[in-house]
Amino acid sequence: MSTLTNPLTESEREAIRDWLAGSLNRPQVAKNQWEKGGVAALALGRRFSAVRLTEPLVYAITGSRMSVHVTRVLASALHGPVIHAPSIQRFYAFTPAVAPSWGWNPHAEYLGRDNYLGVPPIELTDPEDGLDGYWAVPVTRPGDLCDPDQLAAFVAAASQELPGAES
Repeated sequence: MSTLTNPLTESEREAIRDWLAGSLNRPQVAKNQWEKGGVAALALGRRFSAVRLTEPLVYAITGSRMSVHVTRVLASALHGPVIHAPSIQRFYAFTPAVAPSWGWNPHAEYLGRDNYLGVPPIELTDPEDGLDGYWAVPVTRPGDLCDPDQLAAFVAAASQELPGAES
């Protein structure tokens, strides 16, 4: 069962797929991978980038590992799409293709040009179905991205909640 409802029409879903796949020189490659139910490797740093967040960072600020609760907190805090890859214990917040202004953080790494991200089909929003990755916060439209300032505030607040963080 999906943790967030995503009542999109087929034409809206197709527009999102086109936008995501457009990060590649050959967008049909990604679409073919999704049609087979697989994860597509999308190029970062063109249409969008991502910030890789560790599970401990996300769970520190959400106060829970329950996917429904985590999804609500991420959606409210970041206002944009986030993928969770449970098999590698990482979350990926989609951001504009510009490096964030905040400095280095061991629990949040900016991934831009020369990086690729495994992106599941947009319909995959259930953690039970996506060990390699699912949309914890689904993408809702082409160009839907997390706000960089809100992401920076989220990372800063979450970092303070980690065990051993200085008060």
